[in-house]
Amino acid sequence: MSAEGQTMTEFKRAFSLVWDHFTLVTPNKVQCALCSQRLSFNKNTSAMLRHLRSRHPSEAWYSNSTSGAHSSTSNSTSGVHSFSNSIISSAGVHSSFSGTTGLNSMFTNNAAAGHHIQVRTTRQEDLDDALVNMLVKDTQPFSVVEEEGFAAFVQKLDPSYNLPNKQALKKMVGSRCEFVNDNVVSQMVISDFVSLTSDMWTSIDKHSYISVTGHLVAENAQLSTFLLGISKLPENHKVIHIEEAKNQLVASWGLHSRVAAFVTENSENMVATVQKLGILQLPSFAHVLNLVIKRSMEATLELQDIRSQARAIVAFFKLNQNAEMRLAEVQGQLGRPEQKLIQEVDSRWNSSFSMLERIFDQRESVAAALSTLDTDIIPLGSADYEVIHQCLGVLGSFNQATAELASEKRVSASKVIPLVRMLKITLEKKHGAIIHPTATQLASNLQRELQTSCSMVETEPILALSALLDPRFKMLAFGNQGYAQEAVKLLTSECASLIRINPDKDNTLPPSTTGSTTPSPTSPQTSSWAMETASVSMATSPSKSHDGGLWEMFDSKVGETQSVQSSTADAAVEVQHYLSDPYLNRVENPMHYWEKHSKVYPHLFQLARKYLSVPASSVPCERIFTKAGDVFNKKRSCLSMKTIEQIMLLNKGLV
Repeated sequence: MSAEGQTMTEFKRAFSLVWDHFTLVTPNKVQCALCSQRLSFNKNTSAMLRHLRSRHPSEAWYSNSTSGAHSSTSNSTSGVHSFSNSIISSAGVHSSFSGTTGLNSMFTNNAAAGHHIQVRTTRQEDLDDALVNMLVKDTQPFSVVEEEGFAAFVQKLDPSYNLPNKQALKKMVGSRCEFVNDNVVSQMVISDFVSLTSDMWTSIDKHSYISVTGHLVAENAQLSTFLLGISKLPENHKVIHIEEAKNQLVASWGLHSRVAAFVTENSENMVATVQKLGILQLPSFAHVLNLVIKRSMEATLELQDIRSQARAIVAFFKLNQNAEMRLAEVQGQLGRPEQKLIQEVDSRWNSSFSMLERIFDQRESVAAALSTLDTDIIPLGSADYEVIHQCLGVLGSFNQATAELASEKRVSASKVIPLVRMLKITLEKKHGAIIHPTATQLASNLQRELQTSCSMVETEPILALSALLDPRFKMLAFGNQGYAQEAVKLLTSECASLIRINPDKDNTLPPSTTGSTTPSPTSPQTSSWAMETASVSMATSPSKSHDGGLWEMFDSKVGETQSVQSSTADAAVEVQHYLSDPYLNRVENPMHYWEKHSKVYPHLFQLARKYLSVPASSVPCERIFTKAGDVFNKKRSCLSMKTIEQIMLLNKGLV
């Protein structure tokens, strides 16, 4: 048999082996024999191959032992070159591809698993995947495949590749979305709780949209973010329309009873709609901090004047090409890095920080460039730059805090309480070291606003529990030890509830003695119950004694009370053992700690997965609309809402 014939035989055999691990359960659904997950089936094996590569990479489902033809085909692929396609990262799932040349075949070597496993897919399929990834990641219009220049470029790269049309691309996007959604569903099955964020956005054509994102702790102890959906709101929408849109997006995933917290900006509309859903609403702390700093800067009048002057300078260089070119020339002559000035955005205080920081770093270049240009713009003086320098020193820690709270990949809600505490301490220290009165006034304004907006942050249950369950912070996160003790009681109470639900949960802690600790204030007490015969069904649980069931209700209540006391004692032991453990290094991932201690503290492990998944802000949801602005433009105005949603779902998953 020729080398080409052997390759085609191996190609068919690889695809037939895929069916060794899948069963067709319905005409359009297949089930994996390795993990029982169901996938959509569209008369090809692409989704199944992606599933095997991402979820079962170490399974030797296609190995050298399946055929002796590998040695003969290796010669025909000696000129193999690899290229990296994008990686889908949704709910902790990763799917990567490698491309090869020669005889329409593809190899992926799984060296990490210690096996020489070869997975084959067609060159056409892998290039189709790469094309979809490019269009989604760069939010390019589907019509790009019909443009002559792009088609000629692709033809030059690979003459054998058949460029799909727009309709085929839409089907590919739909198929990829089904694959991503299947993996998200599988992760949500594992996770008992999910946290949500939401945001609204208005497009350039004045249409309003709302999106909801989900956040959970994936199997690999990493935080995972996924898009639940995007909904278009009526032109003159009201609170009821926002509520209905959110309710529909949450209900479509069956999440109402599993939401740990719904994080939104603190506007009346957003708060009201979440409360009507019966879900706990948590204000986006990044927005709270943004307001604190924005109000403080606006109350510092001299800084406001300098900001206004800086905005004018930046706008001059941004709008004048000759001025921008001159600035670049001067930077080169002065040996300064060639950097463009940054314009602030009114809704984001940290853009003001970036603007002032950049113009301060390039102050000599800016002054020299302005002196050679025909303009009425008044340059900032040395006294102005001194104010900027000292104010940046005051704002630096707030800039760092804002960046940390906006992170999607790291635990953030647990940082809110310690960050507020550290910001207060930092301001107190800086207050005595500041020389310029304007910077002193800014620090005073920040202290006042921080106290007004964040004085009760340690009493917020979700933030308190997340800080306590973060092994980097625990009780040291709190400035008020009374609030810390209340948080411990609340954690003990929740832990006791889990013990009553799962009394047989294994752990390696020594058993507790009933009555060894005081029951939580939230636990039911023996004096609180009322002997109401209407609330007890005598027939459902017959008395084991021969008293005709007279004492059954009393005996049952005694048993319940003993169960509560026992579970509370066990919970107290688990909590105290955890709190006495050494602190985790601050730069380490707290979820790695919990993965290692899941058997030691099984109930606290469940609570950690719940509360550490809560984001500190709704910024992850806002980032969707940063990309959405590229999708909702004139080139894509003909796209259906479903296709737009699919593009954003995949875009959210690409890294």
